[in-house]
Amino acid sequence: MRCIAANRSVLTTLDQNTTLADYDGTNCTTTTNDIDSTDIVQFADGWYSYPDLNTFDSHLLLGTLTLRNIKPSKALSPWNAKLDNSTTIPLTEIATRQLEALFNLSQLLFGLARGEQSNYTFRDLQLGHPPRRFREAGFNKFPNNNGSAGFFGTFQLIVNEILKSGAIDIVYMMYKDPRIRCVKQKSLDLLTNITTLNEIGYFILDRYCQFLIQLIQGIRDGHLIEEKIPSLSVLIRLCKVIVEKNLLNHYQHLIDMQFIDILIDLFEYQQYKTNESIVYFIKFESLALQCLYIMLQCASHVDMWSEKAQIRLVNYCCTILYKSILDDDDKCDDYSKRIEINHILYAEQHEMIHSLSYSILTFLSIVRCRKEIGRFYRENEHFRELLNAMRQ
Repeated sequence: MRCIAANRSVLTTLDQNTTLADYDGTNCTTTTNDIDSTDIVQFADGWYSYPDLNTFDSHLLLGTLTLRNIKPSKALSPWNAKLDNSTTIPLTEIATRQLEALFNLSQLLFGLARGEQSNYTFRDLQLGHPPRRFREAGFNKFPNNNGSAGFFGTFQLIVNEILKSGAIDIVYMMYKDPRIRCVKQKSLDLLTNITTLNEIGYFILDRYCQFLIQLIQGIRDGHLIEEKIPSLSVLIRLCKVIVEKNLLNHYQHLIDMQFIDILIDLFEYQQYKTNESIVYFIKFESLALQCLYIMLQCASHVDMWSEKAQIRLVNYCCTILYKSILDDDDKCDDYSKRIEINHILYAEQHEMIHSLSYSILTFLSIVRCRKEIGRFYRENEHFRELLNAMRQ
């Protein structure tokens, strides 16, 4: 068995030509065609791939993630829930194995939640290999019924195993560790998958009292792709629990952090509407407005927000509606000549899911709660502009 360094990694989109030395210190790299299935592969940013973990065997992956088969005295990893000062521990081989297990377990859950039978393992994705069928890659917990009900039942089974194993504590520790790129993103991906079940969302809110605040901070300050978008995916599921169970203490955190203003400021950030970021901004905005719609379904919750926040949000929804009804003459195929792209038209032309529907729903959620609705319609400049444009 060799440990070699690959010269390609999708984890380092800005440094794809970075070369890494292998364990032998020869300072050489290899192409993906030279990598054997028995090789340990070193990628950029501290990630490794181990041949035995190139699998969707949930029992093996969960055991690796939770250090199930390692004696406590030998479990040297910063992500060991039994240790007090985990941040002082270096990234050992055990820790890098936990990373790959986290990645593949998240990929498995993503597929099961959507009734799919295949996905990429970490190794496959890095080396440009095709996705693998779960059954053929070690997953043996499918029922005889392959229908959607069978898939979801299997998904629930794996999520319950994750809960009972204590793996969520490990994933939360990984989420808070800033040392390796993309660990936060993959931790959030797994948390997004398991919080599809409301009872898991409630468990997480109850167990990790700072997590909601940390998510909002990540949406405000984090990288658009690696933290803002995956944080929103988790927050959407947690907000469903908060609203359904009327958890006002948690809801108050959203208000205290000025979550609506955070999102509007990000919506208005011009750099996200350039060619380099537009695709990710469209996804971010769509998720954000879906989250806001969930938060504002109840009139009593709407009233908890300041009038300033409500007006800013309504105005932005009107802006989206206005962009959606522009004439064809206003469309431009040469987006490189624009300083700011009309992202709604861009999404329509590229058949992408966008925020228009949630903008309408969010708009209605707020205006229906206004006591002087007639006055609101008359005085809201953005709404008048929208009506005038629709009459033309």
